[in-house]
Amino acid sequence: MWLRLGDGELINLAFARTIRKGDEATIIIEMSGDDGRKVLPFPTEPHRDQTFEKLVENLSRLRLALK
Repeated sequence: MWLRLGDGELINLAFARTIRKGDEATIIIEMSGDDGRKVLPFPTEPHRDQTFEKLVENLSRLRLALK
């Protein structure tokens, strides 16, 4: 599954080790390999929380579909 980050970046979530909420309205994605860490800023914490919940829901659906 690919995640689009703005207009200029895509990341392959198959290489994501962890996805978590960070401080100050961010989502942090820890990547395996050389990509390291991606920090996604959001304007407010509720916006971050809503996006995080949608991401988790979509990843759960993908996992069920692949089984």
